[in-house]
This record gives sequence, structure tokens and C-alpha cells, in this order.
Amino acid sequence: MEKSIFEKHPSKLLNELYLKRNYQGANPLDAQILFVGRDPNWAIDVETKEMFNYVSEYLSDGITFWETYNIHHPFLLPNYKGDGKRYHKIFSKLNVESNLASKISFVELIGFPTTGMAKSNNKIFLEYLISAENGKHLIELDKFLSNSEKTIFVAWGLLEDFKFLNIKTGLFRKLAGIDKSKMNINELNQHENIYIHRHFSDAISNATLEKMKTEIKRNIR
Repeated sequence: MEKSIFEKHPSKLLNELYLKRNYQGANPLDAQILFVGRDPNWAIDVETKEMFNYVSEYLSDGITFWETYNIHHPFLLPNYKGDGKRYHKIFSKLNVESNLASKISFVELIGFPTTGMAKSNNKIFLEYLISAENGKHLIELDKFLSNSEKTIFVAWGLLEDFKFLNIKTGLFRKLAGIDKSKMNINELNQHENIYIHRHFSDAISNATLEKMKTEIKRNIR
């Protein structure tokens, strides 16, 4: 199937689900471990796929989904072949058990579903990022990411997005102040309670994944 352009996802059902919960997994208010991404990206035809009922089930209650099926995301189902599968296959190498589902949350900079590759149109991505529609989400996200009691994993490329957001909104001061020139993209870098690493869809090493596993176990209470 031809790659779709980057845009807000056209699915009415998917957007309705995100209006109720604009995160995946556990509620980030309660979760101890947060994984931060750029945008909640879904295949443009996901609503027409046979497995959309699993997507709906997952977005309605990610904790119960993980505990029921013993997988953290519906993209890991055998009948799903689309975008996003690699990210979640690599994440599954962390071997996070389903009994920790209530401790793990996936949050993104954009609080509504998208489709297509953000990198293909960074101008539109930045417009969405600071749009009025995304404003409330960013304020809530800043509170979660400013909580020093949480363990936060951030993909390397997002540090530039946080700098941009801080300039435009004044939010995310701590993350915007991280100097990645003093870090190594091939390592797990730590800044207080924040860990910076290669994106799961990128060439993240097994050594980095092992270090992430250690930090997750150490910080779960």
C-alpha cells in the first residue's frame, strides 16, 4: 500500500477514542515509567482492518488489554502487518511483564491521532504541535514530564522538539535545557530522572535495551 501523507488521522472512531484517552497504556498521572514519542501514528486504513476491535479495546483500557492478551500493544498481533510494528517489537525486547501494565504509559507530543510519517512533512508536524487543538495536551504533558518521581524515557530526536516547544510556549524547560552535544546517541544517556536513547524504530542496540531494562526494574515501586 502507498505511504499516506502526514496528517491528522481521518478516522472519526479513532479520534473519538483519543478524546477520551490521549495516551496509551496506563494513565500517565498514575504510571511510574513514561515512554515519550512524537505523535500517535496509525495506518490510515486502521479502522477498516479486521483487528480494529482490538485497537479500540486497547485505547479504551490499555492495562486490561496487556493483562488479557499478554502483549503490550495490538500491533504485536499476528494479523497486523502495518506501520508501527517494528517499534513495538523492539520495545517488547525489554521483557516488561504484564503485571507491570499499570506502571507503564506511552505519551506523545501530539495528543490526537496522526497518519503518515512526520519526518516527511516537518512543517505540518510543527503546526500541529503548537496548534490550539494541542494546547491543553501540552500543558498536561508538561506536568507529567516535570514530575521528578517518574522515570522518563525520551527518544533522541525529541530533544529538538522540546527546545522548539519551550521557545514557542515556555513549557518543557527541563527537557529543553538538555545538551545532547555532551551525550552519545548510541548509549543510554541520563539527565536526572530522564533517559535519552535511540528511537525504538531506529538502530537501538541490545546493550542500550539491557541498560533500559535495568533502569525500569530499579525504578518500579
